[in-house]
Amino acid sequence: MKEFNSLTVSDNSTNQSIPVEVLREGLTALAIPATQWLIEAFTLYLNELKKWTRIHNLTAITEDADIVRRHFLDSLLYLMCLPAGARSVIDIGSGAGFPGIPMKLVRPELSLCLLEPTGKKTAFLRHMVAALSLTGVTVVQGRVEDAPGSLQGVMKGHTYDVAVVRSLFSVDAFLTKAVKLVKPGGVMVLSKGKDYEKELVGLNTNALHIERLTIPTTDIQRFIITATAPLITP
Repeated sequence: MKEFNSLTVSDNSTNQSIPVEVLREGLTALAIPATQWLIEAFTLYLNELKKWTRIHNLTAITEDADIVRRHFLDSLLYLMCLPAGARSVIDIGSGAGFPGIPMKLVRPELSLCLLEPTGKKTAFLRHMVAALSLTGVTVVQGRVEDAPGSLQGVMKGHTYDVAVVRSLFSVDAFLTKAVKLVKPGGVMVLSKGKDYEKELVGLNTNALHIERLTIPTTDIQRFIITATAPLITP
């Protein structure tokens, strides 16, 4: 990945700077080394996200500290629930790259597919992959409902060690849609808020692992739900 030799923690095009101490404190809380390269990479990501959002409305979160906490650090919680041997990840409904791109920045060895149906968002994803010089990342425009089916030519029939999603589907809908993209023994991971239990009615909860985590530098709790493929129905 790129060495950001000329990048500082402020961007003259926006005349704003990333709240570095919030990011640094959050990374430290997650036991992630807050290297200068990582700070600069997230700075670039934040500034480009804000720039594109002014035109394309990519996110409703616009304050720098909130972007760091509710996009970057929230996305990094997924890393705490990945299996030790996971090497490939598909981010379903990636949007502006969450959680996939923050995961990739911290774990560059991961092979990543960003699946997103909206053209303006896939354009942004491709822009960020190039801007950050990320390797081992594929951006696919399409819906999970169409995969592997009509997307198989693009995705080459790949299945993945891990499928992740953020708040796009109910628990049941995500597990049903994602299981066909995950290898046998692979895992599906999604994050939910405090009312997640309403979505578990009728599901085989014995097949689910639920971990309660807190977004660093906040009191916001997330419930990370993981299931192993293939699913066992009740």
